[in-house]
Amino acid sequence: MKIQTPGLIIKETNIGENDKLLVILTRDHGIIRVFADGVRRMKSKNAAATSLLCYSDFVLYQNKDTYKLSSSTPIELFFDLRYNLEELSLAQYFCEMAMRLTPEEFEPTEILRLLLNSLYFLTNKTKPLNIVKAVTELKLISLAGFMPNLTGCAMCGEENAFRFSFSEGCLFCLECQNDAKDTTVLSPTVLAAMRHIVYSDFGKIYSFEIPEKDAEILSLVTEKYISVQSEYKFKTLDFYKSVKES
Repeated sequence: MKIQTPGLIIKETNIGENDKLLVILTRDHGIIRVFADGVRRMKSKNAAATSLLCYSDFVLYQNKDTYKLSSSTPIELFFDLRYNLEELSLAQYFCEMAMRLTPEEFEPTEILRLLLNSLYFLTNKTKPLNIVKAVTELKLISLAGFMPNLTGCAMCGEENAFRFSFSEGCLFCLECQNDAKDTTVLSPTVLAAMRHIVYSDFGKIYSFEIPEKDAEILSLVTEKYISVQSEYKFKTLDFYKSVKES
């Protein structure tokens, strides 16, 4: 069966001398693995559209759970990311998160949209990297079914609740905080940013600004939350940190 779908390449593995196995986050079929014959040849008509981070329109042949590439047309290559190792390593972290957290049998339209928006902001440098990182982490884990409850204290409903539990994904107020586990105290600025990311309309999740110090704390909080909730150690995050520190 022949199908056509746009998708973002989130992983590529070389096979033999000229072929690749592509992992593609598609709009219509979720995450699929595609055998791409001959795309590593210099004269291959599909070479430009079949590299990591390419967002392309794919024509595929499907046989049960097996997909083979017929043709591909590039839509957005995000090519400039390859000139900055810190931005590239962060983009690879986003891809690993998507691979790990996108539910099976799930139409990931919003996850694909989130990744494309995040790659756009990385490429155009219109937002600090720690803000792009935090937005992607918190929104992606929310879309994957682990949305935190940030409306108020989980015990009594008090709105002025600033102690956040990473393991329980909720807030506790001063009077109820003794029942909380694995927590940190959020500043009003960081909590407001998290609420904005989680509850805003999708097109507005990047429409906020916070001081640099708060942005760094926000990034650390969202990083720990996605790690605790996913129970997974992302190798690309370690690589991003090593690049950032160097």
